[in-house]
Amino acid sequence: MSKETVREGQWIYVGENRIPAYVINVISEEEVSAGYYQNDVKAIKENFVLVDDRWEFKHKGPNGTYLKGTRYETIVKRGPYY
Repeated sequence: MSKETVREGQWIYVGENRIPAYVINVISEEEVSAGYYQNDVKAIKENFVLVDDRWEFKHKGPNGTYLKGTRYETIVKRGPYY
């Protein structure tokens, strides 16, 4: 995905497993804050960075916050194919 095209409200795909993540905030051309559905149990918001034209988790360990009770929780749980 080209970094010029990323915008709030679109889905990106993270890492080798292509985890779908809903863009909540564009921080820069190479960093976004997005929500994803972790293990089909929890909606989580984390920061992602563009590395070699692929989105990756910014941090290597648990670093996100829960989206519970937000409008983004429902969007993330439905997924990109809703």
